[in-house]
Parts: sequence; structure tokens; C-alpha cells
Amino acid sequence: MNDESSELQLALLMRQSIIDRERRAEAALDAAQALLKQKDYKGALRAFKKYYQHFDDDDPFGISTKDVAVLVENYEPARLVVRRWRNDKEKIILQGKADRKLVDQWISLNEALKEKERTESVYRKLKDSRADDDVLEPLVRHLWRQLVRVRRYEEVRLYFHSLGFFLLLHITEFDCSVLFPGHRGKAVRGKNPAIEQCLRLIIPDGPPTYELALGLGEVELARQFARRMLRVETSDRVYAALIGAAIHAGAFAQGEELYAEAKATLGSRRIRKTNKVFCGVVDTKFRLPDRSRPG
Repeated sequence: MNDESSELQLALLMRQSIIDRERRAEAALDAAQALLKQKDYKGALRAFKKYYQHFDDDDPFGISTKDVAVLVENYEPARLVVRRWRNDKEKIILQGKADRKLVDQWISLNEALKEKERTESVYRKLKDSRADDDVLEPLVRHLWRQLVRVRRYEEVRLYFHSLGFFLLLHITEFDCSVLFPGHRGKAVRGKNPAIEQCLRLIIPDGPPTYELALGLGEVELARQFARRMLRVETSDRVYAALIGAAIHAGAFAQGEELYAEAKATLGSRRIRKTNKVFCGVVDTKFRLPDRSRPG
């Protein structure tokens, strides 16, 4: 057997080993979930502990937040165990050695324990210790909406390019789903699931991403985001959300420009939400700096 054949055989064996381990992990998780459905909480905890000890680090499936929340809510000993799992991961995060997957798992455990505020608390500790952006970015990925909500735009700058990229990616996916409606599943009751999924990603996250761009002084990028979102859906709700985001960022010129466009495009009678949002412009102008123009 030559060296090339040996390397190929070794690669195949390693791949098979990974597949076998994933199958065992999936089977262990299925067994734990079955016990949970049977309300055998003690048995489910034992099964989840086995899964956590043997498969948690490299399993692509992972324990769901919902499963852990049900277990914690119905079986008090599980709360102590889950909290220990969470604390183990938290120590690694505070040491600056966590990858994105571990951070996601840790946040999921926080949510299951109904301790979401712990995520920002640990982020603050890392921020105060002047942790590198590589350490902070996985946390900002989860916190960016609330940071934008309180206008801490600069703290989200390190994640801004990712947000912009994903927003435009979802808009492109929307366009593709419109042009090729049958490519990713058949329509159900007249609704295309791929289009609906894109809208669920674009409509809620688009306006705060637009606000972030304005808050960071990226006015032209913000304009591009708005134009493309409105191309996806030219509606009262989208105009209202974008105008509200502009006002919140103190970018009054952009808010006024969008308001004038909404009236011209939809007509005064079809912008009830937009009118309601725009009523706050005058009052907000006195309380916030004007960020309508860069610098």
C-alpha cells in the first residue's frame, strides 16, 4: 500500500469516527428528550449529564434551551447542575479562551435559567478588563440589539460589518426566492416559506442595523440599507420602523426625508404608523444631538 492510499484510508477512518460519534451523541440526546417528555425528570437529568460529559464539546446538535428550561422548572436539583455547567463555560469566557460555539451554549444556559442579565454582566467585565475584540465579538453578537436600543453604537462597531453583510445577504436571498419560488420548498396556502423566512430576518433586524449605521456616521451605507429594505417591502410598517430608527439615532434629516418619501409613495391615508412615529420628531430634536451628517 502506497503512502497516498494510506493517507486516504486514514482520512476515511477519521471521517467515519466523527460520523459515529455524532450518531451516538444524537442517540444520547434523543434518549434524554424522551425521558423529559415522559416527565421522568430525574432520569432526564441523568441522561443530559451523560450527554454533557461525553458529547457537549463537539456535538453539532446541542441541548436546546427549551429542554433545559423545562427540566430546571420542574426539577430543582437540575437547576444546580445546569448552573454548574453554565459556570464552567463562564470561566472559560472570562479567561478569553471561548469560541463562538461555547458562548452560544453559555447564553443558552443563561436563558434556560432565566438569568439573561448575566450575559451583559459578563460582557461588562470583559469590556472593563479591555478584552480584545475577538473575545467581545461573540457576546456583542447576542447583545447588539439592546446596545443599539440604549445608543451604545460604538460598542457594536466591531460587529457592524457582519450585521450589514447578513442584512444584504437576506435581502439577496429574498430576491432569489421571488425569482425562483420553487427552489427552496413549495408554497403552503399561498405563502412561500423561503420568502417568509427572509422577511422574518429582514423586517425586525433591518431598522436597528440602519440605526446603527447612522449612529456610527455611516450615512451612505444607511441609505443603501433603507433603499434595499424598502425594495423588499414598501409599506407603512417599514417606513415607520426606519423613521423611528433614524429619529432614535438623532439623524433627523434622514427621518424627514423618509417621511416625505412615504407620503409621496403611499399617500397620506396609508401611513398611520408612520405618522404616529413622526409625531415624535420635534420633541426628540430637543433631546438628542443631530447625527444626520457625518462628523
